[in-house]
Amino acid sequence: MQRVYYVADRQDQFRRVPTESVEALWEGREGVKALGCDPGETLRLISVLIDEDLNPLVIFFMRLELDSGEITAESRLEAYDAVTSRGPKFTSPAAQKQFLGWPGDWPRQLAVALDTPLASLNRIALGGPLLMSDLWGVPVEKVVEYFEGVNFEELN
Repeated sequence: MQRVYYVADRQDQFRRVPTESVEALWEGREGVKALGCDPGETLRLISVLIDEDLNPLVIFFMRLELDSGEITAESRLEAYDAVTSRGPKFTSPAAQKQFLGWPGDWPRQLAVALDTPLASLNRIALGGPLLMSDLWGVPVEKVVEYFEGVNFEELN
């Protein structure tokens, strides 16, 4: 299983960005310039876990405010709240905020970027491996290992 990252730039176009750069930005080792595109004042990040045949297994959305090219502590906390809030799926105000401001054609753009049928984009979640690694206190690789143990066929 691999993880790939896409950022929506100022023109609402998805750009695939290097895994190392996204993870360095998340950890505070690099600024947004390391991504190689201009996301503007908000980092709209899509994390996709893909199988060995490059099929998307789960797609995570995360929206983070930036200040001087770095993720703000407040927006990081908002993302944590969105993922950990109780209640029906995606109904909390924190979760709703994560879905604001995305390109209207995001499914088409993502399907083209992943070279996959639109119908395969059927598992949507909030957060992603980076946020989960913080919450669980484990490296990102351990989060990916966890998902390798999930039988996605049974979830259909």
